[in-house]
Amino acid sequence: MKNTRPLTFGLRWRLPATTAVIAGLLAWSETTTTAAPQGGPVDITAYDLTIDYQPGESLLRGSAMITATAGTALDEITLRLRGPEASAVTVNGMAARSFVQNGDENLAISPAKRIAGGTAFRIRVDYEGKPGDGWLPTESGGASAFEGDASAWFPVGDDQDKAEFRLTATAPAGWSVVAVGREERSTEPNTFQWHETEVAPAHLAVSIDRFTVERTTLADGTPVVHAYAPGLRDKAKPLADRTPQILDFLTGRYGPYPFSSAGNVFVHVNEDGPGTSPQTRPVYLGAGSKYMDLLQVVHEQAHQWYGVSAAHRSPEDACLSECFASHSTWMWEESIDGVDLDARFRDIVNARKTDAAFWQNALYKPGERPGFAAYDRGPLALHALHKQIGDEAFGSLLRQWAQQNHQQFVSWPQFEQLAEQISGRDLDGFFQAWFRGTTVPADAYLWPGGSKP
Repeated sequence: MKNTRPLTFGLRWRLPATTAVIAGLLAWSETTTTAAPQGGPVDITAYDLTIDYQPGESLLRGSAMITATAGTALDEITLRLRGPEASAVTVNGMAARSFVQNGDENLAISPAKRIAGGTAFRIRVDYEGKPGDGWLPTESGGASAFEGDASAWFPVGDDQDKAEFRLTATAPAGWSVVAVGREERSTEPNTFQWHETEVAPAHLAVSIDRFTVERTTLADGTPVVHAYAPGLRDKAKPLADRTPQILDFLTGRYGPYPFSSAGNVFVHVNEDGPGTSPQTRPVYLGAGSKYMDLLQVVHEQAHQWYGVSAAHRSPEDACLSECFASHSTWMWEESIDGVDLDARFRDIVNARKTDAAFWQNALYKPGERPGFAAYDRGPLALHALHKQIGDEAFGSLLRQWAQQNHQQFVSWPQFEQLAEQISGRDLDGFFQAWFRGTTVPADAYLWPGGSKP
């Protein structure tokens, strides 16, 4: 298989065994590349997309205008496009000398003229066909693009290369299109426009359905868009209505909300569809299931700080996303519901202390993802860190990490370094025991801060 790339979507913290469709996507997301092979360094600065989707036919027609800068002279540019087929390609307004869509995703483009290093250029790709595997049909007849699978519906470069994003989408009458960023009203019928000034393709998504769309604002004027697929509003609206409270709570822990728009999208792919966290607007792929609850919304909204704004660089760093989003639900339950987290910590440790399987996957190990340990052991380990360094240092650590790394891709060793800097303590033994180890920590670290019962 190919090199691994970050799995940046946020799974709900109580995810059950998935169906074959979702399981296949998870496997695909963990084994695909982070960047397209290039004829030379390319910095993509803007994607301007125009798409038309016909749900009954599962047919997508699109045109992508991509603005980029060449790091060196280019005789070939390679993008990724899985599913739809490119029908025409121009570079700086001239028909490409050739373009070949080879393998399962690569679109190799040879411009009519060599592109000089250091110069800006524009590629237009017209394409049509059935979207790739990351394009998920919903039970209500619509579709939602899986976060991290942008190449299933438009040509992309490096998944971590942040760029301006504009989308103009048309759909049949009665259908709506909801994406990331701010909504821009269109004067054309059945046309929907979305704009985000800076976003990585890894954090993009779009959903098409017969949505009921509700628009409101946060207290500071930030626009909020909630979208409900047919049959989901009654169940999901009470959860969406808690968004201002959730964001206020998370702002108190992590600092100012990192983006200029917010909201939620509720669709139903199947009973095991996970929650995901595209930039600005989480998408819940199993919104009609028994697993859809308020804690899932807290988890996905927490990813806006931990996972999207401060995003993990490599699969091995995924604890920076999932451990913290899962721990956010712990803090929410403590603050809102009065849960005693020290008691929860003691109960879990005592119940799992002799369970070797619970400890066998490291939360951080170079070259390996932490897997589901990030969801069950991750919040436990962060509570232990809280007890180890104390309230003031832990609170400062959560906030400073999110604010200092706004719109950055980061690694776990960087977090360890900041934790030691803020706490003024040597934490090598603690991090080895709780995050890097694969056995139950020794008592000195298992019961930090006098937490032993």
